[in-house]
Amino acid sequence: MVNTSRVLCIGAGYVGGPTMAMFAAKCPQSRVTVVDISEPRIDAWNSERLPIYEPGLDGLVRSVRGRNLFFSTDITGGIRESDVIFVSVNTPTETFGEGGGYAADLQYWETTARQILAHSTRQDRG
Repeated sequence: MVNTSRVLCIGAGYVGGPTMAMFAAKCPQSRVTVVDISEPRIDAWNSERLPIYEPGLDGLVRSVRGRNLFFSTDITGGIRESDVIFVSVNTPTETFGEGGGYAADLQYWETTARQILAHSTRQDRG
């Protein structure tokens, strides 16, 4: 029997989308879902015109989308249904205060971590 896992990536940008497309291609036994708060971005991932360009990405996404790669705005549902969660959200540079101009602004990461905590129903199988 093939071990099937449900993988979620929160963040459908330049890192999350392409990384999970490759993950889906290399791990066909896994169900890979990429979620984002931006409906236009998810719509683009589900269309024939992807929101970003990388050589070969169009063909890669077409080969796995709808089979074991899915794009959605249902972040809460994705969290509840996943075995593994990757976080790939924006971490812009702080613009003021301590670290302003050089430290990462982790507000989006913290918000995502709180969402995972609030909606995760899976327990460590250690």
